[in-house]
Amino acid sequence: MKKLVVWIFRSMALGLCLSLSACVLINSGSISESSGGGTPVRAEYSDYGLLHLTAPTNLTEGANGALAAQCQSGMISDVQTELSMRDWFAIVQYYTVTTAGVCK
Repeated sequence: MKKLVVWIFRSMALGLCLSLSACVLINSGSISESSGGGTPVRAEYSDYGLLHLTAPTNLTEGANGALAAQCQSGMISDVQTELSMRDWFAIVQYYTVTTAGVCK
């Protein structure tokens, strides 16, 4: 009987460890690469959210501002954005917006 209890406890502990190690999800999407003439510029902006209820509201603004700061002429074409989100145990989400374009 004691061996059965130890075996059940070890099995549960192993199952818990395996299930917790696979609780990180990465969702992302992207658009094709830039193909214009000029100087390529790239920027990234990140922030946290909680419980899939609160998402950062300034991700795109922050990424676009960082991208525009790299181009002195202010003329950026072929802009692509990519949003990725990492999810830790469905509690904390880490959002990242990456932007890329061509400064003319």
